[in-house]
Amino acid sequence: MPDSAYGRLPVPRLTPELLRLVKTGAVYSLGVEFHEGMLTPGAAMKSYSIVPHLRHSDPAAIDPGTAAAEVIRMSIHVGTHIDALCHISEKQNAAGKPASDGEPRLYAGEGRTVPAGDCVTSAGQTHLGAEQMPPIVMRGVMLDVAAYKGVDTLPPACGIGADDIRGALERQGSVIGADTAVLLRTGSIRLLRAGDPVYRDAQTGLTLEGARLLVEQGMTLVGADNMAVEAMPPLDHSVHRFLLVHSGITHVENLNLDELAAAGCHEFLLIIAPLKLTGATGSWVNPLAIA
Repeated sequence: MPDSAYGRLPVPRLTPELLRLVKTGAVYSLGVEFHEGMLTPGAAMKSYSIVPHLRHSDPAAIDPGTAAAEVIRMSIHVGTHIDALCHISEKQNAAGKPASDGEPRLYAGEGRTVPAGDCVTSAGQTHLGAEQMPPIVMRGVMLDVAAYKGVDTLPPACGIGADDIRGALERQGSVIGADTAVLLRTGSIRLLRAGDPVYRDAQTGLTLEGARLLVEQGMTLVGADNMAVEAMPPLDHSVHRFLLVHSGITHVENLNLDELAAAGCHEFLLIIAPLKLTGATGSWVNPLAIA
């Protein structure tokens, strides 16, 4: 059996080791509520919009029953979602180095990339799209960096580096290890709830140094309670490029980790089921942590 199902994600299998992570049976939903006008990464990303399509007052073929339905419109990268590996490319020169005048390239396996321009049609992405993502069943560790720093919410545009990660791990007695999902808590999710544009414009999150340490320690999936996992600005997506393009490690963004933090829950069974959205660069999700 292969040890990887999609990039660095492990093949989904509920093992005795994973089952032993469940001690109380408490289930935590890590998704946020979608609502009209919620913050997006920018104007190019359309916010959540819902329009009634069928009303209970409309004539129906199921009389005396009635039905209601709606049309929902929004970009994939809004609310709690997982990035597909085709979401971010890196412009590279002939030597495979980042270059502003280079060719955009996508992850294609360890040490390999493919031209992004060859991987898209009018029907969407053809390489490592969301429909190819497997169910995710793996060990999760919530790294409460805000608690380590002694605050409810880390300051805007604060970078989480290697020392912060080591300190938070030591404080909560956690270890990462192979095939672990690391979910970073900054406390920033309250800004999303409030519609505060600081959540988008001055993001607290991972630095490239911090991301490298997590990968060295065995992380194969990363998530955070911010919009991009990494700190922004700058806007060069260095962490996205390192993880998605070079490492085959994808992101879960806009997580609600406050209930886990309130319960002092740092280790759990993590379950995420991406939607089979053919050609999409990601999928909306409602991750579950079972402790």
